[in-house]
Amino acid sequence: MAELTATRAAALDAHAVELRRIERSLHDGTQNRLVAVNVLLGAARRAVRRNPDRADEILGQAQDAAEQALGELRTVVRGILPPVLDDRGLAGALAGLAGSCAVPCRLEVDVAVRCAASVEATAYFVVAEALTNVVRHSGASRVDVAVRREHGRLLVSIEDDGHGDADETRGSGLTGIRRRVEAYDGRMTLTSPPGGPTRMDVELPCGS
Repeated sequence: MAELTATRAAALDAHAVELRRIERSLHDGTQNRLVAVNVLLGAARRAVRRNPDRADEILGQAQDAAEQALGELRTVVRGILPPVLDDRGLAGALAGLAGSCAVPCRLEVDVAVRCAASVEATAYFVVAEALTNVVRHSGASRVDVAVRREHGRLLVSIEDDGHGDADETRGSGLTGIRRRVEAYDGRMTLTSPPGGPTRMDVELPCGS
């Protein structure tokens, strides 16, 4: 009962953190871009008769700002439930993460049957955040990601050859990963001795 209470509290905390992240992303990014678009359109409207060339330049700036706002909005949406999971499945979505990782990433996925969408989204989030940490903090020259389904659970491991000494208390996003995993009654184990390697193992119930 104590463990269940803790995981449910973690789920609520993770949900609140996620809402704050979405709100911050929309406020600091998309909203500011749209305000800029509105200001630029007003300036273009005032300039269209006096200085058509200037109006055209301002409209180009407004278009750029609108495209940036759309890009930032897509990023927020992908963070909630990445559409690439629907389009390409978990293996394809993770292949996209591995291919865009700044550190060479080797990926192995053995998941013959799809898991619940929320579980796949959590696995995607775990790998995305872990690869971000590898790039930012580890000093690694390679990273291996392995995902498989076994006995009704989705097993995810990420291992890099960096300098190790990863610490959840240093604000590197590891606590967020753990909370999200535990919110789905999963488990996360982190091994990161000084000098490396760093290995993260995550188990998630597959759901239905």
